[in-house]
Amino acid sequence: MVLSADPAETAALHGVEAHPRSPGAVWQALAGARLLISGGGSLVQDVTSARSALYYIGTMLAASARRVPFAVVGQGVGPVRRRWVGRLAAAAFNRAQAINVRDAASARALRAMGVVRPIEVGADLAALLIPSTPERAEELLARVGLGASAPRLGVAVRPWKGLTEVSAMSRAVRHFAAAHGAHVAVFPFDRVRDLEIGQAVAAATGGRVVQAATPQDLLGLVGAMDLVLGVRLHALIFATIQAVPSVALGYDPKVAAFASGTGLPDPLPPGASEEILEGALADAWQSRAVARARLRSAVPALKEAAASGIAGVVRLLAPSA
Repeated sequence: MVLSADPAETAALHGVEAHPRSPGAVWQALAGARLLISGGGSLVQDVTSARSALYYIGTMLAASARRVPFAVVGQGVGPVRRRWVGRLAAAAFNRAQAINVRDAASARALRAMGVVRPIEVGADLAALLIPSTPERAEELLARVGLGASAPRLGVAVRPWKGLTEVSAMSRAVRHFAAAHGAHVAVFPFDRVRDLEIGQAVAAATGGRVVQAATPQDLLGLVGAMDLVLGVRLHALIFATIQAVPSVALGYDPKVAAFASGTGLPDPLPPGASEEILEGALADAWQSRAVARARLRSAVPALKEAAASGIAGVVRLLAPSA
């Protein structure tokens, strides 16, 4: 049973039972549960406000109050800047039956908060997603006029304070695309928050916004790219598991943590200039064959690490001997 902001859509899209994630609904949903899984994503962080961290900490503490065991799986932790949030987080995580985080930086953040339970470093659960077929990706791209006649640059942008101005980013993308005869496909990973900025980038670069109805389609679309510019962590994760070279803007520490854990190039500063962006795209293009080979060799270990969290849940749910 999945807690969701849109239970009807979640149930229709994934074929699961879904319930609202309001505190009252969560309390009711926990009644009789055998296990609560908390994760993945950056759930416990207070960069913008403490609200997100308090919600997910509260969910774990509610499970404990209901005497429902809980496991943390594939979760990113931090940054946590408020000491009182860190103390609450430690109180919750120290009650977990199992803790599996998606990168070493998250494990260090938990230790700094005072978590003493064993912590396993896995990987983001998105690494286990299976893409739709290449034929499906080509169909979706053809619908917006992005056939296979030219190389493709995928762009995933998001609004974020301190990022390179959209105009500068768009100029870098436009110059790169013109120099290499490439088409630009813009992917709104968050179909609400990313759409407006994605449309602006597409309009300024002569690109096309490509919307996917399912995560599988989005993963397949990323796999049809020759290079990806990612200002979304999961755009970089999708590119990696599809062995597509990428250029990252490090808008959040989680981007650097992912790059470090998978051997990707260091992310660019979030406020990187037009010239730096264009140069990074050109360098990545020149070395794309080598990068693809390196990514293909790294993906199996990434998938195995992501599966470790699921294996831990299976062990917790196994009948007692």
